[in-house]
Amino acid sequence: MDSLKKISGILFAALFVITAVPALIFFNFDRRAFSAETYQTAFANTDFYNQLPAVMAEAMLSTNTDQSQLPIVMRGMSQPAWEAFFRTLLPEETLKLMGDDILNSTFSYLNLRADSVQLSLIPLKVSMTSGTGVQAVYTLLNAQPDCTLEQVFQMTLDLLSKGEMQFCKPPAELYPMLTPAIQGQMEFATLAIPDQFTLISAPAENDPREKLQTARLLMRLSPILPLGFLLMLTVAAVNSLKNWLRWWGIPFVITGLLACLMSLSGAPIFGAIFKNILVSKMPIYLPAILLDYAGDLASAMVQALLNPILWQGMLFVFLGFGMTGISYLKKFKT
Repeated sequence: MDSLKKISGILFAALFVITAVPALIFFNFDRRAFSAETYQTAFANTDFYNQLPAVMAEAMLSTNTDQSQLPIVMRGMSQPAWEAFFRTLLPEETLKLMGDDILNSTFSYLNLRADSVQLSLIPLKVSMTSGTGVQAVYTLLNAQPDCTLEQVFQMTLDLLSKGEMQFCKPPAELYPMLTPAIQGQMEFATLAIPDQFTLISAPAENDPREKLQTARLLMRLSPILPLGFLLMLTVAAVNSLKNWLRWWGIPFVITGLLACLMSLSGAPIFGAIFKNILVSKMPIYLPAILLDYAGDLASAMVQALLNPILWQGMLFVFLGFGMTGISYLKKFKT
């Protein structure tokens, strides 16, 4: 009978260890991988926010914005020109605000709190109507060839009659005349720019986020399985306090050591796995702006996942050694 209890205890202890480590991974993945805060810190230390002007330039050319409503100086601009314009127009803190807005919107969408992922352009429109907007236009003009005498003459006539200008580098003498016209046209241009871009919308049917929520529910419930094996271990093998300390302590130590080992050495493996998931599976969930940073997203996931697993593993080791040590001290006293 005692041998049967021992075999059962070893079996349930092994099953606990085998299931506890994956449960730690799944549980932490659900808590950290679907939170915007996980990535905001990581992206603040990468080139993500610096790339937003390029993303916005691409978005301007890929949308149905009516170019005829833009000032002549901004009509038909190439993507590099739009990017230079946005870089001048938007300071770093504004770019970070817009980047964080994208992340918050994305994870609100993934967590079913919103039906679309949207990029707010209100900070952009505010900058356009300020002195920064005028400076951005001058940046565009100064990058062009110098105006010819004919263009200067035509620009002067257009400014006086139509409030428009040629797309060339004007002489400094025209700046006092140009600035009010630029301000007026920038204010008019904001009317043609939407307050926000919709980067991705939920489908009317067969929303893939429902499957994602089911998978996340299973991740959240994953600790129940090792806890069940721990309970069966207790019922099958534990018959005293000393026995309980030992039967729980040793599996705790093994689980904690495996968790620590995995958190310290598993970054390359998990990084490759998560990057593959993002590239091959997540396009149906995430906008292209985030998929372009699959490597950074994977790194953020791995960092967010492995750090808590390390601390949790150390806690298991501490508890396991403590319980095992107390069981042997109790043995010596009896």
